[in-house]
Amino acid sequence: MSFARPELLWLALLALGELAIAALRTPRLRASVQALAGPRRRGRAGSLYSVFSLWGSVAAALYVCSAALALAGPSWGREGSAAERLGLEAALVLDVSRSMEARDAAPSRLAAAKSLARSLIKAAGQEASGGIVSLSLVAAKGDGVLLVPMTEDGWALDEALDYADPETMTARGTNLERGIRTGLESFSSAGAANKILVLFTDGGELEGDARAAAEAARREKVRLLVVGLGGSEGVEVPGPDGAPLLDARGLVARSALEEERLRSVAAAADGRYLDGLDARTSQLLASELSAARGGGVRIEYEEVDRSALFASIALAFLVVSILAELLSLRGATK
Repeated sequence: MSFARPELLWLALLALGELAIAALRTPRLRASVQALAGPRRRGRAGSLYSVFSLWGSVAAALYVCSAALALAGPSWGREGSAAERLGLEAALVLDVSRSMEARDAAPSRLAAAKSLARSLIKAAGQEASGGIVSLSLVAAKGDGVLLVPMTEDGWALDEALDYADPETMTARGTNLERGIRTGLESFSSAGAANKILVLFTDGGELEGDARAAAEAARREKVRLLVVGLGGSEGVEVPGPDGAPLLDARGLVARSALEEERLRSVAAAADGRYLDGLDARTSQLLASELSAARGGGVRIEYEEVDRSALFASIALAFLVVSILAELLSLRGATK
């Protein structure tokens, strides 16, 4: 079970207050009912009041709990519905942090990523004959910057790739979360197309939480493909002048592919991890594009909102509570 507004579950604690108030008022009200009933009906009136007052208090407490659950927006179970998805949108998120200039990929990690991105843009142009294919380009470093909005213009994307490098952005460090979220923001209105986000990175992250952004992608039904670039052994990171970059301690900065982290990010979105240095990756990306492009009616599964169920239960307990209060006075007035 999940809740859309879990903070409202605290309202259920008001049920304890209702029970406490009932425990304090019942003895005094019972005495009043017995006095109104007179000497001959005192015992029976007191008993009737106690029974119905107890049921009324319990029903009122359950009403509060059910109402709190309804307001919190509970969901469980999955329900399929037919949805028409036309065309394809793909956001390319390119890590342009300084570590992507490392040369454990030929000629560098960034150059290898750009080559894969260009092959994907070319594949999108070929797929466009069978349906609309739009792409956007995001540069990720210490922030995420949309270089090219969602477009079908492959030439504009190819040109923008030439300028995507560590000097493109002044923000320092690496924040893959912002890059992914910027890519998600580049998509058009929900339901207009199938959606893919391709992240090209070595996995180094100094700020942010890429897993949180990946979970957001899953909720928005965006297919996440994570392409890892680099080797498992740490290599020198070149600085702006080509000389080895030094860290805060004055030591040569080294970087290695964070494969396990990237696999974890892909898993958080129910996506897929690909090795950017594998010769088959270009074809695998094109295959993902082709599989996602197809439109038509599909069955999509979503968690079922159960708020209405608990609202109905709350209403039933409210009715029981009111009836119990009325019946508790019957002995005195009959």
